[in-house]
Amino acid sequence: MEKRRMSYPENRKEVYKFWLGFVEKIAVLISAVIIIPRVVGQLNYSFALVLIWLFVFFLLCSVMMFLSLRIWYLPKDVNKKEKKS
Repeated sequence: MEKRRMSYPENRKEVYKFWLGFVEKIAVLISAVIIIPRVVGQLNYSFALVLIWLFVFFLLCSVMMFLSLRIWYLPKDVNKKEKKS
């Protein structure tokens, strides 16, 4: 019988912190690179550049989803607990 993968509270907390940091950095990047220059009047990106950056953004998001899934189901570190005792 196949063993079901488990998610532990420590792993879930790490995934939440992982995504919170990612979303925060993306928000700062978008505001500093797109919104502020647009408001000031210095923004004039070509269509090809916008498509390239969208592709890079979606690539980063897919890598982050893959990594968060791996972190979510990490097994507990038994050796770490034994060393503490």
